[in-house]
Amino acid sequence: MIPAVLFVAVSGTVFALAKLHLARPTLASSGPVQLGDFYNGGTVFSQTCAVCHGADGRGGKIGPKLAGTPITLARAKAQIDAGGSVMPAGLVKGQQEKDVLAYLATIMKTQ
Repeated sequence: MIPAVLFVAVSGTVFALAKLHLARPTLASSGPVQLGDFYNGGTVFSQTCAVCHGADGRGGKIGPKLAGTPITLARAKAQIDAGGSVMPAGLVKGQQEKDVLAYLATIMKTQ
């Protein structure tokens, strides 16, 4: 009886901590948003991001749909910089990031 209660208590604590995900970085602003070339951004997106987010950002098996979503470019930049879940931080950087943000501005309902 005691091992079962102990198992339930420990499991509950582990699942609660995993759900809280205390080590996850916050998506605070990571600097001003600068846009690059949307055409180049579309190419980078299709080569780097579409694997998870689907063609033209319409959603994939891993990444969420981006096309038509009301996400600010500042939030998109913060997500690119910080990563999250299975998305690695800094997947695109520098000019490629600026270009991808310009492309995202054409497919998202940016605010």
